[in-house]
Amino acid sequence: MPHSLHLLNFVVTTVLMLPALQLRGISQESQEFTPSKLKLAEQNKEVIIAQTDMKDELELEGQLTDDSASTSYQVRSIAVDIFQRAKLIYSAGDLTNALLEFERALTLYKEEDSALYRVETLLYISEIHLNQNRYNESLEISQQAFSLAQTLPNALQSDFFSASSLIVAGSALSQMSKYEEALNMWELSLNLNQSINDPHINSSILVKIGSVYAHGLGQYEKGINICTRALDIAKEYQNALWSYYIQASSLNCIGLSYNGLENFEEAFIFFQESLETARQSNDPFGEFTALVNLGWNKQARGEYEQAVVFFQQAILTIQSTGDLVSEAFAIANLGYSYGHIGQYEQSIELLQQGLSIIQSTDFRYAKWRILRGFGVVLALQNKPELAIIFYKKAANITESIREDIGGLDFEIQQSFLSTVADDYRVLANLLLEQGRIPEAQQVLDLLKLEEIREFTRTTRATWTGTDLQYTKIEQPVVDAHGSLIALGQEIYACRQIRCGDLENLREQQRVLTDSYEKQVSQFEAAIASNDQEDDLFQSPNSLSDDAYKLLQANPDAVLIYPFVTDDKLWLLWAAAGGSVGSVPVTVSRGELSTVVQQFGAQLTDLSFPTEVQASSQQLYRWLIEPLETELQANNIRQLIFVNDRVTRYIPMAALYDGEQYLLERYTISTVIAPTITDTEATLAGIDESVALGLGLTQAVSGFNPLPAVAQELDAIIRSDDADPRGIYPGQVFLDDDFTLKALQANVEFRQILHIATHAEFAPSRPEDSFIVLGNGDRMKIQDIEVMQESLRDLHLVVLSACKTALGGTAGDGTEIAGISSYFLAANRAETVIASLWAVNDTSTSLLMQRFYEFLASGELTKAEALRQAQLSLLYDEDTETRLAATRATISVESRDGNPLATNGFQHPYHWAPFILIGNGL
Repeated sequence: MPHSLHLLNFVVTTVLMLPALQLRGISQESQEFTPSKLKLAEQNKEVIIAQTDMKDELELEGQLTDDSASTSYQVRSIAVDIFQRAKLIYSAGDLTNALLEFERALTLYKEEDSALYRVETLLYISEIHLNQNRYNESLEISQQAFSLAQTLPNALQSDFFSASSLIVAGSALSQMSKYEEALNMWELSLNLNQSINDPHINSSILVKIGSVYAHGLGQYEKGINICTRALDIAKEYQNALWSYYIQASSLNCIGLSYNGLENFEEAFIFFQESLETARQSNDPFGEFTALVNLGWNKQARGEYEQAVVFFQQAILTIQSTGDLVSEAFAIANLGYSYGHIGQYEQSIELLQQGLSIIQSTDFRYAKWRILRGFGVVLALQNKPELAIIFYKKAANITESIREDIGGLDFEIQQSFLSTVADDYRVLANLLLEQGRIPEAQQVLDLLKLEEIREFTRTTRATWTGTDLQYTKIEQPVVDAHGSLIALGQEIYACRQIRCGDLENLREQQRVLTDSYEKQVSQFEAAIASNDQEDDLFQSPNSLSDDAYKLLQANPDAVLIYPFVTDDKLWLLWAAAGGSVGSVPVTVSRGELSTVVQQFGAQLTDLSFPTEVQASSQQLYRWLIEPLETELQANNIRQLIFVNDRVTRYIPMAALYDGEQYLLERYTISTVIAPTITDTEATLAGIDESVALGLGLTQAVSGFNPLPAVAQELDAIIRSDDADPRGIYPGQVFLDDDFTLKALQANVEFRQILHIATHAEFAPSRPEDSFIVLGNGDRMKIQDIEVMQESLRDLHLVVLSACKTALGGTAGDGTEIAGISSYFLAANRAETVIASLWAVNDTSTSLLMQRFYEFLASGELTKAEALRQAQLSLLYDEDTETRLAATRATISVESRDGNPLATNGFQHPYHWAPFILIGNGL
């Protein structure tokens, strides 16, 4: 159901400039304009234009005197005649020829240097541009008019024309969905009108402000109140033509407000009254607007067959005006309705036709509505992968609008968001059904953008923008569709001037359409292939030698393969001695993805432990409970996961059985695949394990400071024998010293690499993921690849940053490993510790110090050292308590020498994000 319903601004959108004549002494009676006068102007239009051309040529070529004063008078007289005829043509609805005449008049006025006439002419020109959907041109010219109006010596004239200019400028901004700037313009205009107290200006501004609040920003009650005021003013001036326009617009505004409030019956009444008012005044634009709104009303009620009737009437009405953009918008809405009654082919064709014309304008709302229409109809056709592409494009438009209203009150911003929130949730749901959790989470995060920004101030994450990216297999479809739309724009321009290339362009369109359809077919085939293949998945039914070696090196372990299909989850397992088995679990990929996403959101939101445990327990029932009998029968103490698709986003340590977390019962690790996992090497003793530490503590462009990083690295790395702290010998590079060059020059011959900084994972394009260097530069995956020869001595890499365990080339978890995987490639590190979400700076620092303390004891494997560090936070216990048998002599201290506070980190958010990937020995 559409909620973001705007008041269409296809009618003459600002004050008709006829009241300006009152300021030059012309009577109110002459301002009244009846339907008979409109008809007469239409009949005489061509004669007027022809006579104008002949008269002007005669007067300008031979009849002007040499006397400068007389010449000036004659030029002004000619300009006034052209101006008056231009207004008649304008009133007859021929905006294109009217524009030519106004521009001719303006040229003469400039020669005569009459500011008053020039400003009025500029206003007409800017309004024509506005009604012909050239919003930037309209804005620029209205701003020129405003500047000129400010110079007028007569205060009333200056205020009147300044106010009128601001109305036009605001209307252009509103059509581009730049609501904050539009409201500012109109508020200024209202202030200027106080000295004039012109009811036309007052009511015109009010209906515009009300429309933006209600239908641009979702503040429906406010819209009703303001537009009702405008309607009351207009009704007091029934004999003025502008009164009909304001009444029709106000009635539409109020009707759309009721539509937004889902009071559809009341809305329908106001739309019908608006339609009658427009017809009484022979206003085809007002009639068109009311018909479109009636169509929307029927769509919102699910009565699509009746909506079709209204949109067909709207198209017939607007065709008489030659307004192709308005017609295209109605055609697209007709297509949307056809999609809901099962006429999919016709629906897509009409949506495409509408977008081809509107794409060349700055009419963002129309683009958004058509793109979401594609998404809705494709989803109805059971083509979710294609629907996702168009929903992404629509969401990117609404995000650009959110950026433009960032200066408005937070409540207003949230109201706007509420008008499109359902579309974001639909997109997220489509992504979850495909198992594309990071992208779904990114979409859902857009619904709480301000909370995310606040959250990242205390984490090693960054909010890098709101643009939804396309995956590699989506991008060719986007490009092909873009080419098709671009050609549609060429055809539209050709039709405007009836160029001789039209048939050739039509042939190109047929070829491009065929190419686009082939691209879509290839895309669907790629999706099907990705659903069947996952190169990193190893089936234990044919257990490889590498898997046997892994289990022999970990005899108390079980290797668990959660394998996700569309309609069920398979738990495949293998244990030392060649035992294998499989258990089917009845849960769809979509259902599993939804709970995984919900669990992740609860963890990162620091939700109450009972809420986290509820989601966690459901995942436990699906992933662990079916295997409990085997685990207990074989005295299993270690779980090694070879995760598939969405399960790769689950912090297994935080799964809850109703009494305990999985971490409390088992040592947990992950391997990308047994084939690429070392099963023999262990980290050497402290003195033989030289470390390189790199960290960011200061704020760099776009990233917050991480003050706990200095303490973290100081406690882990001992720079020399005189260093009283630190555990492993090595070297630390902080902030400006932490550069890519420093990493490349110093990583060779190191056994441990510890990086503590910001990081960002790009869900759709993991190759765009990066680690932030100390000078603000970004280290990308390509940079890691270049260093491959220098990484061969590494045993352990700890990425003490955010989302470094995430990745994925298909967007749904396939081949997920992200930044961490590039340190695990052949002849590089054996083990990587990385994170699944944006981690907290302080608790991460403490967790990392604890991990190295336990590891340095020499009594624990890497996987068990990480487990004990996590348990120390969960239980709020210090190192000595957790490891009483060890001889750990290094205390965990803050920079001022006082013991670090350990309270407050029991929530899984603090201890569960880090996972060990690879060799856990």
